[in-house]
Amino acid sequence: MVRLIAALFALAASAAAASAQDMLPSVWQSQGGAILKVLAADPVTGEFSGVYLSTPTAPCPLVPYRVAGRFHAPWVRFQTSRTWTPDCAATAFWSGRIIGPGTLALRWRSTSVGPDGRVVRRYGREIFQRL
Repeated sequence: MVRLIAALFALAASAAAASAQDMLPSVWQSQGGAILKVLAADPVTGEFSGVYLSTPTAPCPLVPYRVAGRFHAPWVRFQTSRTWTPDCAATAFWSGRIIGPGTLALRWRSTSVGPDGRVVRRYGREIFQRL
């Protein structure tokens, strides 16, 4: 029984490693033109980091945001944030899954502070294609 559990654990670990390796390095583009660049990934945990460039039509076009997330096929979750400048400061949470080869379907919700000092919350969906 112990050997079976150990074998299953090893199989799960190797699957997670393969999934994380698939993400590194990679560049993804959304339907709206945003870019997600995965620059580092941990093959054991599936955690990754990188840079997100906002869409060209966003209130802050093509602004870089930090990315930190986790990939565990078929699921993907990550957070984008920009807190080091008052202009264009925002945090967004993304979650979704792989829906095909090189395609992610994600939901997002963002929080920022508007010019009047009020909290602005936005929600949406995006499809990302691997470039």
